[in-house]
Amino acid sequence: MKKILCCVLILFTFGGLIASEFDRLKMIEGHGIKNADLYYNLGVTYWQSGQTGMANLYFLKALNLDSAHKLAKENLNYSISLSPDRELYPQRPYLLRLFYEIYDFMNLNRLAVLCLVLLLISALLLNWLMHYNPQKERDLPILIFSISLFFLIVSSAFLTVKAYRQVHNPKVVLLTEQAELRAEADPDTPRVAVVHEGIIMDIIEEDGDWYLLRLPDGKSGWLKAEAVSRVVEKY
Repeated sequence: MKKILCCVLILFTFGGLIASEFDRLKMIEGHGIKNADLYYNLGVTYWQSGQTGMANLYFLKALNLDSAHKLAKENLNYSISLSPDRELYPQRPYLLRLFYEIYDFMNLNRLAVLCLVLLLISALLLNWLMHYNPQKERDLPILIFSISLFFLIVSSAFLTVKAYRQVHNPKVVLLTEQAELRAEADPDTPRVAVVHEGIIMDIIEEDGDWYLLRLPDGKSGWLKAEAVSRVVEKY
């Protein structure tokens, strides 16, 4: 009897701490603060309370601000591995996985620093090329400058894409326990797929209070907007 009483006391104490921490984090978020660590901690708190959809949503919010957030990525992948819809997430080939790992590691801050460094290097190389001895062959300085300029252009392109996607992220997360995707924006049309809480989808099109959503396996279907939540809220 004493053991049961102790367990109940521990459960109530621990649950109270979680509730208190959750309220504190939501209050910080309510002040308009956008921070990857804040979103990650909220995701963990939602996960502890059994709200898989909200947990995945906040892990994605953290990764939207910082694609290199290791803990958010690990927890999201773990949540996906436990999902009833885990088979819908395709296994990428090794080289594609490697590319995405590098792409995610280079978050906005790192890409911005890289672009500045490459811009400085390119400027110095251009100055060297302009003052290069005209009596000598210019193949080597031209080659080095071209390589530097190429990496600068590629890095700038990735930086632009990441900055755009951070503001216009098309991902949504299902918050209801289960939902049926329809062939058209009408509940009476044929069912395309049945998905479960926490699944991550992309918005393709909007029609009133319906979204045309793309599943992880590439299939698409219509769903009521109220069943999902955007990673980036629409203003």
